[in-house]
Amino acid sequence: MLQQHMTQRYFISFSILFIILTGCILPIYGQKDTTRLNKEVEVFKSYRPTVSGASKINLLPEIKDTTLFRPDMNYGTASHPVKGSFQASALKASGQFQREINIPGYGKISGGFGNYITPFVDFYLNNPNMQNGTLGLQMNHISSLGGNIRLKGGNTTDAPYSSSKAAIFGSFVARGVTISSEIFYKRDMNRFYGYPVEIPADIMTDNFVKYFNQDQLHQLGHFDFSVKSNASSTSLLKFDTGINLSYFNTSTSQVEKATCFNGDFSYDFGGFTGKLKAGFDHFETENVEQDLDFSIASSPKSSWLHLSPVVFYRNESFTIAGGLNLYTVFSDVDGTTFKPFPKADFTLHLGDNFSLYAGLDGSLQNNHYSKIAEENRYVNPFLDVKPTNHKYLVSGGLKGKIATPLAFGLGLKYGKSEDEYFYVTRVENRSGNANPTLADLTYNNAFEVVYDNLGTMDFSADLSYTTADVLLLLAGHFYNYEVTSLEKALYRPDFTVNATTEFKVTEKLSAMAGVYFTGPRNVMLKFYLPPVASSLPPPPIYVKTDAMAEVNLGVKYNIMNHLDFLGKVENLLNRKDEQWYGYTVQGIRLKVGASFSF
Repeated sequence: MLQQHMTQRYFISFSILFIILTGCILPIYGQKDTTRLNKEVEVFKSYRPTVSGASKINLLPEIKDTTLFRPDMNYGTASHPVKGSFQASALKASGQFQREINIPGYGKISGGFGNYITPFVDFYLNNPNMQNGTLGLQMNHISSLGGNIRLKGGNTTDAPYSSSKAAIFGSFVARGVTISSEIFYKRDMNRFYGYPVEIPADIMTDNFVKYFNQDQLHQLGHFDFSVKSNASSTSLLKFDTGINLSYFNTSTSQVEKATCFNGDFSYDFGGFTGKLKAGFDHFETENVEQDLDFSIASSPKSSWLHLSPVVFYRNESFTIAGGLNLYTVFSDVDGTTFKPFPKADFTLHLGDNFSLYAGLDGSLQNNHYSKIAEENRYVNPFLDVKPTNHKYLVSGGLKGKIATPLAFGLGLKYGKSEDEYFYVTRVENRSGNANPTLADLTYNNAFEVVYDNLGTMDFSADLSYTTADVLLLLAGHFYNYEVTSLEKALYRPDFTVNATTEFKVTEKLSAMAGVYFTGPRNVMLKFYLPPVASSLPPPPIYVKTDAMAEVNLGVKYNIMNHLDFLGKVENLLNRKDEQWYGYTVQGIRLKVGASFSF
């Protein structure tokens, strides 16, 4: 029976793999574009595959940045990592880069220095003279090598970090298709330092806090290859297929290997369009545990098969779509799981400037190791997080333009999830007090998770003003949460409000400003007892963090042709906010540099 089950499993896997790869091969032999070939290729948007099992459709409107200029310095070092409850992270690949648009000549080099001993550099090179494709290179580095951070308990500690990225990317247009590829490498280092009260004198020898003052290294490398059709005729099958091979490891001996095949296919027939998203993702992870209490390291393997067939109908008045999201997961830990979800979208066009929209969606989220490590750098490195079942997501809203430069969006979403994960802090009470204070507890500064069902109501509003000289974006989310077992929805803010602007002061001087507010969040302190203990641990303690606020200012001044001066001030208010409980961010940060294009 086991052999028969494995045979069926791999037959299904290789069947969908054959379908996806067929999309890569068939167009080269079966499709001849008799129209004039459009050789204008997007230089900075080579194929960026995502883990299809973690991807979700965002039904809220996106505001496009259409300004004709852009300040160069985008080296944020403490932007708040608060995400909406509906967002599912994909495998982070070349999307890490903020690639420039319309760089004249062959490239650009930018670099500078900031307090906290913070050097940064970005180098971009491409060949603008290629007729049938693109070829480019980008390297990026930022680090903070010193400078004390004052924690909430009054102690100061070093919190160095570094992030380096490099990518070689290119594409080639041949016989009606664009072939793209990228080789990418990323290296991040962060130090475990967070502690919310006064640091104990014996913390370096306390095994319960064994990661304090330890550096964690993350390395990710991947190779992408894709084939995309350039078909303009409605009678031809359009496709975008590719493969992503990635390797992720840590200095604590965790390894993740991933092989991801993705294919998007569409075909127009009559007034309808049929689309199929297909993906097969295989993950192998080493030296991780789902239950940290028993400390039994394992090497789980899982394969994710995702199919999403959708049919669209469009006319001048409305657009309607209906289909399914189908997930099949083969896991050597949880067995085989099949989850179907309905999928529907409806948009009603109210004239030329306004649209009403509504949608229904659902997904199975793959919380693979590198996703969690990217989301929370201070998580326990041995933790393996279970998948999250987003049972349904209902959304609706209104978007449009009040005038040519002024656009807005109003949205409402409600979603229900099972096995939603929440970060928690483990604590021990060694004081002997029956009712210990926060100062009496010993804290493990490597986060763990608990699971619960979660219902989230999200009301959102955004406003944009865009001209050739001014960009203004204002966006806010206001949340309400429902949990089943927990008392609070942990690390979920009541609101987030962000405002950013970029504008020209003179022909040579441009400026930017950003203001980011995040509401208070609830934190759970979970008491630890050994698994063999005869008594139950005390009930958890809930703590509420302060609201977070960050104000950033930046300028770019053109000194001479191709040479610009860059300046930026981050965390202007010098706030000591905690991104994660116990982890206070750096204070006011000053950065200066220059940019030269050639």
